[in-house]
Amino acid sequence: MFTGIVCETGDVVNIDHSRTGTTLVVRSSLAARLKSGDSVSVDGVCLTVTEGEPRSQRFTVVATPETLRRTNLGHLRSGSSVNLEPSATLSSFLGGHLVQGHVDATGTVASVKPEGNSYIFRIDTPAEVLQYCAMKGSITINGVSLTISGMGKSFVEVTIIPHTYDVTNFSRLKPGDEVNLEADIISKYVESHVRRILGTTVLFLLFSSSVLLGSGLVLGPHSILVYENLAGKKESRFILRLVRLSPDAFLEWESVSHQGTVHLYSRALKEGRKFSLSQLFEVGVDVESEEVTTIWLSEAMYRELTTEGASRIVFNNLPLVLQVKDETTFSLTVDKQPVEISVIRAQDDRKGNWKFQKDPNNPILVEYTSPYFKQSLKSVSTGTGSNLRWIRKVPPVK
Repeated sequence: MFTGIVCETGDVVNIDHSRTGTTLVVRSSLAARLKSGDSVSVDGVCLTVTEGEPRSQRFTVVATPETLRRTNLGHLRSGSSVNLEPSATLSSFLGGHLVQGHVDATGTVASVKPEGNSYIFRIDTPAEVLQYCAMKGSITINGVSLTISGMGKSFVEVTIIPHTYDVTNFSRLKPGDEVNLEADIISKYVESHVRRILGTTVLFLLFSSSVLLGSGLVLGPHSILVYENLAGKKESRFILRLVRLSPDAFLEWESVSHQGTVHLYSRALKEGRKFSLSQLFEVGVDVESEEVTTIWLSEAMYRELTTEGASRIVFNNLPLVLQVKDETTFSLTVDKQPVEISVIRAQDDRKGNWKFQKDPNNPILVEYTSPYFKQSLKSVSTGTGSNLRWIRKVPPVK
């Protein structure tokens, strides 16, 4: 645990990349206070000291592949300046705020504007961090505890006072540079507890304003999803009415000429390796599935995509490998309001492009395109007043 009060900067003097991670040697007078096994914040990333050299004022840390994927440490070079803070103690003065050193995502410096004796830094911020931000709230950037002085749909602004500018590596940042971001832990705990205790429907009502900023698509019973399909030049609509999402999913569907129900068992949603866009939706047939999932990635597939960057799946009986390309946003309408959500864009080895919401609790497919077919989520209604039109009996949880 840290406080976000940087004690000094250090210089990276050696970098060794390997398959298992990256070893960094940092020169700093802080090395005199560190020993093997201690935790230290390096540009906001909590790392463990593997070797200390007090006499040469150096210490060594190792960053794992997962750390390199989530932070800017992989872009460091010999001579790079990094912000340093030793771990806090129970008697430490909390000058900043509670900082874990667990980077949520990276952002990009969009602009640096002088204002009086200070500087306004605008940071392009991904939706998964922005959803936890509030005006005058706290955010950690490169390990520095800062107060948010401005917000927009895709950015936050912070004011860097002269002291902070002088004692951190903010003085070296320029537009285009990547920075480590950690959202306020209190905001994350509040969301987690509200989601668990009050449920997704109430959570949507409580956080509807943040949803408009792209915090995520929250679904509950009676949510209606409208997809638009394009095959050749022929357009059609495909409607899903969600009855239950967890622990298993039960939904009814309706196309131009047909309708049916699909029951996805919890095993399919958690462990399923098979994904289908069409085979579960058979004409006039109610389908139960223990191993094939649709619309949502299984937990196993989503975990592989976000941690390893790839996942092997069986798509409509064809074995494929999904490879993550990047993260972006996706526009749709939620309860008649325009919304942007954060998505993961992936590509398979048959030239199919996929976009899934970046949310482990709801990794829903928002768009799939191939050379001959396209399916896009256009609108969602989350109102509980929507009546299911023809399901007479909802099955028990499987």
